[in-house]
This record gives sequence, C-alpha cells and structure tokens, in this order.
Amino acid sequence: MENKERHAHPKLWLLLIALIAFGIFYAWGSFYYQKDRQVNRMIAAIADPKQELATYVKPNNPDIELSAKSLKPLQSYFKHNRKAFKRLQEDLRADKKHGQIKLVQTGNYYGFFPKYQLLVQVYHPQVETNHPSSKLTVNGKDLGLMTGGDQNYYQDLGLVFPGRYHLLVNTKVSGRKLHADAVANIWSDKTIDLKIKTGTFLVRSVPYGKVYINDRKVKVLNKKGQALFKNYPLAKETELYITSEYQGKKIKSLTVKDLAKTIDYEFSKSDDTTSDYGDVPDFSGNQKDDVYQDIEGDYIVNPLWPGLTDVTEAKKLLTANYLKPDASDFVNEAGNDSYLSLKSYVKKFKKAKKLKLQVKINKIMPAGANYSEVTYGISYKYHLGKKKSKEVILSNQIVMLKKVDEQQKILDIRTLE
Repeated sequence: MENKERHAHPKLWLLLIALIAFGIFYAWGSFYYQKDRQVNRMIAAIADPKQELATYVKPNNPDIELSAKSLKPLQSYFKHNRKAFKRLQEDLRADKKHGQIKLVQTGNYYGFFPKYQLLVQVYHPQVETNHPSSKLTVNGKDLGLMTGGDQNYYQDLGLVFPGRYHLLVNTKVSGRKLHADAVANIWSDKTIDLKIKTGTFLVRSVPYGKVYINDRKVKVLNKKGQALFKNYPLAKETELYITSEYQGKKIKSLTVKDLAKTIDYEFSKSDDTTSDYGDVPDFSGNQKDDVYQDIEGDYIVNPLWPGLTDVTEAKKLLTANYLKPDASDFVNEAGNDSYLSLKSYVKKFKKAKKLKLQVKINKIMPAGANYSEVTYGISYKYHLGKKKSKEVILSNQIVMLKKVDEQQKILDIRTLE
C-alpha cells in the first residue's frame, strides 16, 4: 500500500507542474496575443521599412510573392504619408471592414489564441511611355524593353502590393539619351503614365541647398540659392524637395508634388539660359505657391518650408512690436526674456514726436519645422523736444520666429542693441 502511494505521488506532482506550466503559458498567450497588442505590432511595422511585415500580411491574391522585399513599397508609402498612416491606425483599431487594408482573423496561435492579419488588396498595373527602345526599371530592378508602337509603349508590372514605387524609363531619341523617373503611389490597376517630356525651370531656395528629384540628389544650389534645370525630363508624378542644414541639424522642405503637371511643356522655353532668370530675387522665405511664373513667363520652383514665415508676415510682426510690444506675439508671452528686453528698449522713444519706424527684411532662412531665422534692419526717425530730428538705426538684427497654432510668434531676439 505504501509503495503504491509513493508511485502515485510523482504522477500527481508531474500533473501539477504541467497544469502550472500550462497556466503560465495561457496567461502569457492571452496577454501577448490580445487583439489590440497584435494590431499595435502591425501598426509599428507597416510604417517602418526596417521591420518585418510579411508575417502580419495576407494578400487577397495568393499568387503574389509575399516577402519583406515585396512589402517595402507599402511601408515606404506610410512612412512618407503620415496623414494616411494616422487614418490607417484609426481604421484598424476601430476594426473597419472597408478599404484596401483591413484586419481579419486568419486562424489561431497554438490552437488557443486568435490570429489576426492584414488583408491587403494587390494590383496588376502597367507603365506607359512614348518612345521606342525604352527600358523600364522599378525600384532598381530592370524589367527590360517596353513593347508597343505609335508612341504608345507598355510594360506590365505583374502583381504588386500597394505602395510607393520608384519608376525609371531610359531611352534614346535622335542620338540623345533621355530618361523619365517618377515616384508612383500605386493603389489601383490604373496605367502609370511615364511619357517623357522636358521642361526648363529655375529652382530657388536656401543657399547651397541640395536638390532632390524623386528622392535622388541631382544638384546643389549656388550661393544665391539658385540652380537652372534646362530641358529637364519630366514625367507624371515627378517630385522635388530641398535639404539643408541648420546648426548641424538636417532640415527638409515640403515636397513639390507632380512637378510635370504644374509646368507647361509648350510654354517652358527650351532655349532659356541663366541670364533669362537674372532678375529673380534671392530666396526670402515661402511664397504663395511652390511653382509659379515670373513676369516673363519663366518657371520658378520655390519649395515651401514647413511653418516658414514670409517677408510680409515678418515685417508686420516686427513693425508692430518695435512700436508697442505685445506679449501675445511672443512665445511664453510676458515670460519671454526678449519681450521684456524689447519692452524696456522702446521706452526710450516714449516722449518722441513724429516717430516713424521702418523695418527692412534682409533674409529669411528655415531653422527647422515651424522655425524661421529672420535677419532685418530697424530705423527709428523722430523729434525729441525742440531738437532736430534724430535717427536710430539697428542693422543686421536677428530674430527667431516660431509658428504656433497658425500664428508666427517671436521666440528670441538675438541681437537687440
């Protein structure tokens, strides 16, 4: 009897240990495979090309290659389009069952925990161009010669995931090499237009800024912040932006979208030279549009910088505050040291008569998203008592502005004398 009890005890212990181990495993699985936690991991991966996404994706067509490489364009799209990424997050967390990407249950992990994946719509587009002997490259992969005739040549892309693709068409016309490259956001089976045309335009931005077209560095601006592009091949979806540095930190302009759509090929003069743009002023902040024509009809590409001020806005703000400082125009309002300094400075003109103030904006430079560095000059002209008119000039002043809730505010006046 005692021997039987001794043999039974090990079995009970093993059963107890197994139950405890299963309980720990189940508790861990219930936590790790929670629906919200699975969605969080998917969201983290879908906008980061460095992360593995394939395990979270179920294509609606099983014939497509499912791999980290084939999903990179989808991740790149959401990395570059934060509004679309934010909307996707909201849709996935709300479990909305519409659109090209939706959350579905595809099975179970270990037979216990629901497995969720992203059901992704795939597409079968083609690319069209207008010259024979054209070769197509997609994301660095050579797809060979395009076929067709009568200025209509095509290449099939096969099944692809939606996303951001770099397309390049190379050809030769009358002995001259031409190419058209574009960034295409593919979200349908629609034919992608890469017909090659050319345009002449001047890019104007910060001195020595680097010009990128379709994510490829193509030129460096001169000391005046200008570079001429003559007969430059343009295709639909061509994008352009500028990068520079401010105090050792990289800054980037907003992207000029679909440059080819804005520039009229017929009007863009192929025989223009730098002298045709001789009267173009130096860069002085954001303009109303990122592409416009000067009085002679020449095209100027002036990429906008996020939150950067312009001459009119900066001049109005400085004029008002050099006459009567307003705490609401300063970051941190009355607690701003520059507000207190400027308030003290303008007191010297309190008894002045016939006071006239002139503000001249000399230069506006981007200093990061929503920051502007403005170089300017100030001139006070006035009468004091019975004395002759006097003038106080403050030259080469520097002020930092910050855009807060769509309003430019003074962050720091660096050189107030």
